[in-house]
Amino acid sequence: MNWKTGWSVAALGLALGSGALAQDYSGKTLVVGTWGGDIERLLREHAAGPLEELTGAKVEFLLGGSGDRMAKMYAEKSNPTMDVTFQNVYEAPQALSDGLVVAPDESSAIYGDLWPGMNDGCYAMSLVGLGIAYNKGMVTEPVEWADMWKPEYRGMIAMAPYPSSEGDGLLGVAARLVGSDEHDPDAAFAKVSELGAPALNYTSLDEVFALMDAGEVAMAPMISGYVLAALKEWDNIGFAFPTDPGPVLVRDMVCQVANSPNPELAQMFIELALSPATQQAYAEELLFGPTNSKAELSHDAAADTINTPEEVASLLQLDWPYVISQRADWTERWNKDVLGQ
Repeated sequence: MNWKTGWSVAALGLALGSGALAQDYSGKTLVVGTWGGDIERLLREHAAGPLEELTGAKVEFLLGGSGDRMAKMYAEKSNPTMDVTFQNVYEAPQALSDGLVVAPDESSAIYGDLWPGMNDGCYAMSLVGLGIAYNKGMVTEPVEWADMWKPEYRGMIAMAPYPSSEGDGLLGVAARLVGSDEHDPDAAFAKVSELGAPALNYTSLDEVFALMDAGEVAMAPMISGYVLAALKEWDNIGFAFPTDPGPVLVRDMVCQVANSPNPELAQMFIELALSPATQQAYAEELLFGPTNSKAELSHDAAADTINTPEEVASLLQLDWPYVISQRADWTERWNKDVLGQ
């Protein structure tokens, strides 16, 4: 929905605090680092537009990958130009530890609406899970992680390039299949290596789905959300959340940059991004699960998203600080042991 139909300026002022109406921010520009595409569109509609109308400020989006934003924060630590940044779940704790972002404000009105345990380093923006996309004609349903290791699928598994949350999740799953976890990289890499060389290191969904539809790729670990939305165009491809172990929980996070030029505007933007209206739009249009407990979803969106505390509890949560501390070593090992380079 357009923000003008869901919010009045007075209602926005109440939602963000009376101080928002008391100060004129004309001439100020809030810089928000995020991903492009539909994410940018929804943030413009549900967060940037309302904020500009309410405050007189302008919102400028800096688009790109989360790794680029991390590098920018490190480079500009003493004099940041970004005010708000969207990061992956594994980046947010490190950003907080290194003083790049501000810890979530537990006294803010929006904090109490977010599900407990989600705000690790920054505020949790959306919930997705690592599951399995598969060719329906080749793979017997229901699909479990162990199915990827069946002999008939050796060399027919597509993987995302490493480092990635998909790769980290696969390592965590592989270790658990042999009774260990991500703290045992020897077990994890040995198990992943049994899959054989990847059929494809995919960089786009269209790329891997075309090969999967043609029968050249049997399965691929993928993150829900965009995948589920894209699969509506591919009748022969399914997506499953395994149960043994469960899907790996992945979260996108929204962070206030430390010492940013516009901290008050940054907090207002974050509260609008986490509002039920924005969260509902993410779920309905992107199939990203909400973190705000007050978000109300349609039946279809609820069926395709992670959107209840029970579902969150069923997901596998990795020790992300540990995983990040191993990234350099694991990248070298992935190239050698998994890709054979």
